[in-house]
Amino acid sequence: MARVAAADRDAGDAGRVACTIDPSTGTRMFKLLPVAIADGKAEYRLVTSEEGDFDRESLDRYRVSVKCVDLGSPPLSATASLEVLVDDVNDNAPRLSRSRYVFRVAEDTRRSTQIGMIVAEDPDLGPSGSVSFHLESQDSDSSDSDVIHVDPETGVVTVEAGL
Repeated sequence: MARVAAADRDAGDAGRVACTIDPSTGTRMFKLLPVAIADGKAEYRLVTSEEGDFDRESLDRYRVSVKCVDLGSPPLSATASLEVLVDDVNDNAPRLSRSRYVFRVAEDTRRSTQIGMIVAEDPDLGPSGSVSFHLESQDSDSSDSDVIHVDPETGVVTVEAGL
């Protein structure tokens, strides 16, 4: 996910560096794996932890602080903040505002008259979060789809033929 590198020009213990994630900023979601540690240099990989359960709809970014401390006396440190953005995946089904819609129509209702609207939302971003509407007939001989129309983008329900 990310590479973290620290360098210290001091000699001996004062040049040895150890890095950790600030516990208040992401130890549950991330961990540092040592890649190379030598006098004067330390390199780590920031990776997701086994406990990390990312959900962009709950939290779309994390700020992780990494603190690197040398082993000198007194120990000196430096801190860097990383921002990790959570990409969205299609992990949510659309949700209708109601489980059942009932629209009453007078028998003399004119064609193209709006009789209602179906409302749904999907918290996913981009194409994964777009919702489209259509009617499915419960009876293969039914001609309901010729009489009632649902706009695929807006959910507006209209009468399209005489009743």
